[in-house]
Amino acid sequence: MLKLLIVEDNPKLRPALKAGLDSTGQAQVVYDCDTGEAALEYCLERPPDVILMDVQLAGEMTGIDTAVAIRREFPRLPIVFYSIQDDDAYYRAFRRAGILSHYAYVRKSNYLLPQMIVPLLRDAVNGRSFIDPDIEARVQEVRRKDENAPMDLLEPNEQAVARMLALGMSNQQIAA
Repeated sequence: MLKLLIVEDNPKLRPALKAGLDSTGQAQVVYDCDTGEAALEYCLERPPDVILMDVQLAGEMTGIDTAVAIRREFPRLPIVFYSIQDDDAYYRAFRRAGILSHYAYVRKSNYLLPQMIVPLLRDAVNGRSFIDPDIEARVQEVRRKDENAPMDLLEPNEQAVARMLALGMSNQQIAA
């Protein structure tokens, strides 16, 4: 039986996931929380076999930030990202995180049932990686966009400064 940590900030979905996954008899939810900080703290004390984690979380850390922090301590701890987010920033962060093994990244709407989630957990534990085809398409779309428009990588205030520098303004003029 897989010892599972669920990290999900939706207060209605988290208990439903817990009950559903526990009922499969293949996973036991040993802890559930809504922040990356709580997940990291738990993992440092007693790492689970696998983590099911939302990408957008309550607290300061995203799911991807949390995964990077956990992987520093436990490089092969399997993580299944379970998200509804379709924001370029999350796909960009995932690409940059360098999480290359023992993971899955799926869209919640495509994997609603516990019977669909358990195989993803098992595959991640066994070192296999999987990206939902919808998410892979978006990751590649963001990669191409970034390659073609590097200014899009900057925050709006950074873009404004870059434009002023391109116009030949000095640091003092920009700061004024």
